[in-house]
Amino acid sequence: MRLFTGIRPSDDFRAALAVLQERLRAAGITGRYLDPSNLHMTLEFIGEWPEDITRILPPVGHPFTITLAHPGIFPEAKVLWAGVEKSEELNCLAKKVRDSLAGNGIPFDPKGFNPHITLVRKPVIPDGVDLSGIEIPKASMVVDEICLYRSERGENGMVYTVIGSTGDRI
Repeated sequence: MRLFTGIRPSDDFRAALAVLQERLRAAGITGRYLDPSNLHMTLEFIGEWPEDITRILPPVGHPFTITLAHPGIFPEAKVLWAGVEKSEELNCLAKKVRDSLAGNGIPFDPKGFNPHITLVRKPVIPDGVDLSGIEIPKASMVVDEICLYRSERGENGMVYTVIGSTGDRI
């Protein structure tokens, strides 16, 4: 199975992300837009692993809030994303996940954590369009669980399915 850990957006947060995608489209930005049902924030990418590892994921501990922030782009990865406001709690959660994976001998992508939610792959941004000028919907959500996702290639790109969460253990 191809796995990663992440945060599943609440319904309201997901709706705000969909509104942001519509604003990007209205600005003339083209590319492969992710279906809103596929939106998530990756904590750690694991890759191929033969079993469900939900049981080793650390609990969130104290729930905390994240807030939608500015869009950005990773030119090298050809990805346009939505960010969240800086959050020490979110960074600590990502570190707890890395430590748990490492402590259980599960390899993961060694790149540092950069909180974002991919909105568009291979974006084409018309000349004169400034991402900072696109209005961000107001949205916050409480993070109270970590999800384990399976990633599979579908007919229209990757499909991400939650196969377990720390919320299931409460």
